[in-house]
Amino acid sequence: MKKKKIVIILFVMLLLLSGCWDQRLLKNGRLVFSSAFDLTSEGDIHATSIIRDFRNGAPINTEVEANGRTIREIRMHLDRKISGNFEPSKNRVYLLGEDLARKDIYDFLDIFYRDPNSSISSKLAITEGEAGETLDTIEQKNILISEYIIESITSGESYTGIPKVNLQSVCTIMFDEGKDFFVPLIKYDNDEVVLSGTALFHKKAMVGKLSIPESTLVLVLMNKKRKIARFVTKVDKGRKVNIENYITYNLVNPKTKMKIVSSTPGNIQVELTLKTGATIVEFPQDELADKTKLKELDKKISKHLTKEAVEVIKKIQEANSDLFGIGRELIAFHHKDWEQIDWDQEYPTITIKPKIEVEIVGNGIIN
Repeated sequence: MKKKKIVIILFVMLLLLSGCWDQRLLKNGRLVFSSAFDLTSEGDIHATSIIRDFRNGAPINTEVEANGRTIREIRMHLDRKISGNFEPSKNRVYLLGEDLARKDIYDFLDIFYRDPNSSISSKLAITEGEAGETLDTIEQKNILISEYIIESITSGESYTGIPKVNLQSVCTIMFDEGKDFFVPLIKYDNDEVVLSGTALFHKKAMVGKLSIPESTLVLVLMNKKRKIARFVTKVDKGRKVNIENYITYNLVNPKTKMKIVSSTPGNIQVELTLKTGATIVEFPQDELADKTKLKELDKKISKHLTKEAVEVIKKIQEANSDLFGIGRELIAFHHKDWEQIDWDQEYPTITIKPKIEVEIVGNGIIN
């Protein structure tokens, strides 16, 4: 009897409870799929957004633009230019023009971290020149521009050409005094949108650029190889047919170890040791059944990649971008030395020695 009374009381309580929720009906919104931001000559922000519409059942892009002093003000202007509500919660990629990126980008991204309706899993990329020009194309090779950019970035991530980043992943690094980051770099050239490399950052501002091959090598040294990491090395120079002077290969199970040899202020020394296997994907000379030839190729490839690593590390240091997180290692394991260092002044002058050892472990299906 008691159980029956308890059930009746609970049922009555449920009926008396009132529910409340905040609902946003997508049918009332105009969904934004990509946005670009540039600085104007007056110092304001120019925004270009791509809204997804449908015509005769097929998806089409509608482009809207507005200027403003803040991102929120821009949204207010855009809301007045369209029917329905400007709805950025489904935005898939944000593009920042190079001029804007060389400022403090957090100033422009602040709203996305504060607004709970923002999609912080969206991709982030920098464009050479104005970002709005990229979205102006509307379509690229018969693919809607938003999808084209997303697919290009995803493809670049899969072959270790660019890092896998989004709004959320770069946020914490922006405030980390011992580590920097880099993001995809896009170029609009001859009416084509292409992935051209990566943009280096120091703290919250863009400070330099890397090409795709340079970015691939850096990612491998950071132990962030994705599905494929492919390189081309010149191993001869006397062949009549030029293609025979080169070898193309994929890295297999690369492992990098970073060691702080010296943490003394004014004499910081770091070693980066990469050991990796390699599978040959193109080598017209063949002769890969010869063990002596294989050892010779191992040495040539190792020497080439080490030389490339020295050059790209020099480039990163000149830009003052601590991609490897050496400062973070010093903070964690050599904190007394770290407290005596002005890292912005010290980092470009420290000694970073890369050493790469490659062993060919596969030569394709040809014996």
